[in-house]
Amino acid sequence: MTGPSFQFLTPSEAGRPYTISEINDGIARIIESGNSLVWVEGEISNWHISGSGHCYFRLKDAECQVPAVLWRSAAEKLTSFVPEDGLSVSAIASIRVYRKSGYYQLDIHRMEPLGKGALYAAFERLKKKLEAEGLFDPAHKRPLPPSIRRLGVVTSKQGAVIRDIVRVIASRAPQTDIVLIDVPVQGETAAPKIAAALRAMNEYAEVDCIIAGRGGGSAEDLWPFNEEIVARAIYDSEKPVISAVGHETDFTITDFVADVRAPTPSAAAEMAVPDRAESRRYFDTCASRFAGAAGRYFTDISDQFSSCVSSRSLKIPFRLVQDQEQALDGHTEALARRFSGFLKTLTLNFSAAASRLNSCSPLAVLSRGYSVVTTDDGRAVRDAGALTPGQNVGMRFHKGRATASIGTTTPDAPPE
Repeated sequence: MTGPSFQFLTPSEAGRPYTISEINDGIARIIESGNSLVWVEGEISNWHISGSGHCYFRLKDAECQVPAVLWRSAAEKLTSFVPEDGLSVSAIASIRVYRKSGYYQLDIHRMEPLGKGALYAAFERLKKKLEAEGLFDPAHKRPLPPSIRRLGVVTSKQGAVIRDIVRVIASRAPQTDIVLIDVPVQGETAAPKIAAALRAMNEYAEVDCIIAGRGGGSAEDLWPFNEEIVARAIYDSEKPVISAVGHETDFTITDFVADVRAPTPSAAAEMAVPDRAESRRYFDTCASRFAGAAGRYFTDISDQFSSCVSSRSLKIPFRLVQDQEQALDGHTEALARRFSGFLKTLTLNFSAAASRLNSCSPLAVLSRGYSVVTTDDGRAVRDAGALTPGQNVGMRFHKGRATASIGTTTPDAPPE
């Protein structure tokens, strides 16, 4: 970097002492005179966003660090990643002196993730996205089947993974068939081929469970298992999927989406199929329990049969029938007596009601020697004063009728 020379003199040569501001200004003119940009790489630390929107932090390597500032206008252009402590970045910056405090800093104009830092940022973005969509939801995860007739494996046929899986299956469950779909497990073409293999396993292979994975490697080597296309293929799988990627300390997106995460491919095979010796012990236990339960069941049946044979109902069945017939006769006679008494009561009540009704009848009065006198229009005569001499009247007796002509009438005198 070139610029005008700036020479510091002793106080006697300068004629007066320099002020702090003059020193900082001189240093600033030396550093900033070139007006050039630098390309720098480092790790972010002490990341802080001020209330004004400007971002202050430090860029460091293994030995040194330098203050840096990302102005709000530049920070608003960062859409591909979110800066944070520990993230390695590549930046285009200007070197500037902050005169007030007397130190130089980097004014960042453009910044991008670098190397593993970029992969880590992409990993976190996809992880948050898929988690928000519910791809990691435990409710969606399926349990592994208790027994596997055919095991599907999606990996490279040239790696140690398939050899480890075959070895474990052969020792634990040799009756299990293995269906392998050979795919590349690293590189740009790996992710779509892994996803296609997972779909093929579901559509054509007729497997009971799928192991998808590879051996250990760098973050770049494991990256196909961090691709969204692979994560969605695992989520859409109708068969349970075991993720077996890398070593125990390695984590990929497929580990979060899969139904089960295995720390290694060998462990995945052990999870998929039970140990033959353990299976034998399990079946021996089941057989013993079945034999005991069957013995208890038939013992109970025998006891019930013996109880029935010795029961009173089978020893003297005719006596029981006779007892029931006698009881039925008793109930029949009691019912007849009750019904007869009921009819007698009804007859007496009916007779009393008829007698009371007859006593109120006009015919009963006529039977005692009285008669009823009626005019020509059939009205009963109650007052002699209503008749006139020579008037024809009708007479009703208890038995029969007659007509008569009125000779004289004698009305009753009015009461005093």
